[in-house]
Amino acid sequence: MNDIKWPTYGTFGARSDFDSRELAAEVAAIVGAERVLQGAEARRQYPGDMSWLTYIHAHHGKPLATQDVVAAPTSTEEVAAIMKLATRLRVPVTPLGGGSGVQGAANANCGGILLNMGRMKRVRHLDLLSLTCTVEPGMNVKEFEDDLNAQGLTFTHYPASAEWASIGGCVAARGSGVLSTKYGTIQDHVLSVEVVLPGGDIVQLPEVPRHGVGPEVTQLFVGSEGVLGVITAVKVKLRRIPARRSFGAFRFDGLAQGIEAGRRIMTSGLRPAVMRLYDKDAAMHSLNRAVDAGLDSETMVVMFDGDHPSLVDAEAAICREICVGQGARELDATIGETWWDKRYVFYHPPYAPQLPQIWCTMDAVSDFTHIEALYRNVTCAMRESIDPVWGLTVRTHLSHWFEWGSMIYPRFGIPKGPDDLESALELHDRVVRAAALAAIESGGVMNDHHGVGMRLAPYLEQQLGSTGLALLRHLKAGIDPGQILCPGKLALGPDGGAA
Repeated sequence: MNDIKWPTYGTFGARSDFDSRELAAEVAAIVGAERVLQGAEARRQYPGDMSWLTYIHAHHGKPLATQDVVAAPTSTEEVAAIMKLATRLRVPVTPLGGGSGVQGAANANCGGILLNMGRMKRVRHLDLLSLTCTVEPGMNVKEFEDDLNAQGLTFTHYPASAEWASIGGCVAARGSGVLSTKYGTIQDHVLSVEVVLPGGDIVQLPEVPRHGVGPEVTQLFVGSEGVLGVITAVKVKLRRIPARRSFGAFRFDGLAQGIEAGRRIMTSGLRPAVMRLYDKDAAMHSLNRAVDAGLDSETMVVMFDGDHPSLVDAEAAICREICVGQGARELDATIGETWWDKRYVFYHPPYAPQLPQIWCTMDAVSDFTHIEALYRNVTCAMRESIDPVWGLTVRTHLSHWFEWGSMIYPRFGIPKGPDDLESALELHDRVVRAAALAAIESGGVMNDHHGVGMRLAPYLEQQLGSTGLALLRHLKAGIDPGQILCPGKLALGPDGGAA
């Protein structure tokens, strides 16, 4: 495992020899000239996703987004025609949703066509009896939620990136949201997808996920980050806006007590919509900045919601008993309510980091047997990965819980990175490498909900094993033998390299 290659963030393999002007003309014949960008303008308007990798490369004049053409289709048929064209010309294609990813997955680092899905944002069908909705991938998550709220409905998928993220992007990266402990991650919201394969074939998968008609193929495309097909529609489940929300907050004298309280809550059948357990550093320096409550120890914020107020109150009361039984001191419930009201402020100034800082979140997930070791080993590995002179900080919370385990969300920051690109990348990669390997060695999975992208691709074989990665490569080769879609991403290139 120590022989792992360091990441490389340039292009992958040999790019096909094509004339970008001719390519732009052929794409324009499909979608119209007004929906095509070419050359420098294509790269200027679409500089890449929101990862630190994207920002630092662009800052040094070596952008990761190197597309020759940007195409903005408005229908599944147009997507299919573009994929047929790309296959015929052997031109790489990278789908782009809202561009809110933080792992570099949406960068067209092999050039070719960037497929901007932002104009495909129609609601195709709303079923008020089944509470399902078929929506196109370019629909913005916040706009979707606002439209549903006006009808008394909710999507219940609230990622921190909601104001930028698209539905298709959430599905492609297997994203999560702040309500996942009760309502699940995006994979639990998806009932079916319509997808265009690399050769241009359109596939409509079964309308419901609970069937005995072979494997559940829909989930093959959830989390595939665009390497297997282009999602052109998603059927998702909805709920009515809850009639009641009940908030709470608890102070623990150690993280182990909070984890045990969370374990008892989840394994006893309770389902808080929100349960966030902050370690001491995160409580004092992250959470407290938003709630201003003088927090000085490990802190848990919870929220229960539902259509039946008495049931909500009963669950909240049992949660309180469990936490107090584990030595917690109950805090003012308005701390939880304030966090809910301000939950998106962390992604805007003055909270959000910016260059010349270096930052990244190394979320990892495990079962309850390994979760304490996962937290301890990953955070320790990150802190010890580089010279203390760089002033690295690591602040961690557990924000997504399951019946079988939980995850850690350690966010590291370096106040000022090196001035040159290579040194900055090496410093960043040392922390990422330490965290990824520590997560795997601790019996966990190195990512919970941000995806693999360019950042974690070099560690995929360590995570999946050589035969597991070989299986994925066989799937890629069978579906996309020409390596048209996102070549090299997910370490699925012909020579096994990372993008």
